[in-house]
Amino acid sequence: MSKKYHSPSSVDVIRFLFSNWKVVLGIPFLVAVIVAVYSLFIPNKFKSTANLLPSQRPSFGLDLFSEDGGLSSIASSVLGGNTDETNRYIVLLSSYSTSKKIIDKFDLINVYEVNGADDEVGEAIKVLNERSTFENLEEGNFIISVLDEDPVRAKEITDYYVQLLNELNTKIVSKDARLYREFLEIRYNQLIGDLDSLQQEYIKFQKQYGVFELPEQVKEYFRLMGLLTAQQLEAEVKLQALSSTVSTSSDVYKTQKVQYEAITKKLNELYNDEDPENIILNFNSLAEVGSEYYDLFFQIEIQTEIQKFLLPLYEQAKMEEAKSLPIVSVIDEPRVALIKSEPRRSIIVIFTGISAFILVTGYMVSRFTYLQNKEFFDSLRS
Repeated sequence: MSKKYHSPSSVDVIRFLFSNWKVVLGIPFLVAVIVAVYSLFIPNKFKSTANLLPSQRPSFGLDLFSEDGGLSSIASSVLGGNTDETNRYIVLLSSYSTSKKIIDKFDLINVYEVNGADDEVGEAIKVLNERSTFENLEEGNFIISVLDEDPVRAKEITDYYVQLLNELNTKIVSKDARLYREFLEIRYNQLIGDLDSLQQEYIKFQKQYGVFELPEQVKEYFRLMGLLTAQQLEAEVKLQALSSTVSTSSDVYKTQKVQYEAITKKLNELYNDEDPENIILNFNSLAEVGSEYYDLFFQIEIQTEIQKFLLPLYEQAKMEEAKSLPIVSVIDEPRVALIKSEPRRSIIVIFTGISAFILVTGYMVSRFTYLQNKEFFDSLRS
């Protein structure tokens, strides 16, 4: 006949644990003591922290569009420029070149005791990355923290991180500024060449057509034409009046006719004047001359306005290339820590003791359950 399984009551379990309190409490205590002793051999690590604030980057002349920072400020606020900037800090600080410089400067291969490894630099970088943290806070500041067994070295590594961050960024920004300046320089030199060609073409046009100030010349031209036309009309009227009162062979008639013919001849000359040295324009070619004049005039005006726009940008780009500004402002400088940051021995010991107590208690409850149902488990095996 098979035995039934009986689940032990809570009271029975508590009584059993109480009767074996030396085991339930002794083993966790012993484990905690062993861990506490072991933790004493774990080297202390000290943390040094630098609190940084990103500086305003050069705008490469875009601030000319606005008194409040222009397109660069607008783009930075709309596109989340601060986040992109601090993410760039993490990329720069986590790069192989940055880690290699720190390892070489502080001899971390020997400090981290990785000499003799297949990849000494790679192993040292792994340890350095584990001990270095770069954090971008929501408030906009940037935190660099370094753990090391030597508090002075932790501070020096943190300082060197800040120095390298500024150096790398200055190099990148200077390169961007140089490329921008070179682009503006090429465009500005091209503009100067185009403007010079237009001016030479304009001078040639002036010599060819005798045009200097077309609006004033046209105005004077039509005033003169109107005056001569009025004189021609007056002479013609007088001539017709004389033809009906005096003989056509009379001196008065001949004089008036000569005057009329002289005015008519002069008008014809003015309508068809092609002498480039004469400031009086040719009426037949006035439309063509005017079109070519204004085409040259407007091209020169456009190039001049572009020059007015490009020249300040070009000068500012040269200044941006020449100056060297830090990428970050140090709000809180790293300090030599007086209190260790790791290991937290009390937490390790307490956590280990509690874990051991839970495991031992679970084992003892399982053992008590087995002893209470030994015949049942034996029947299952048989």
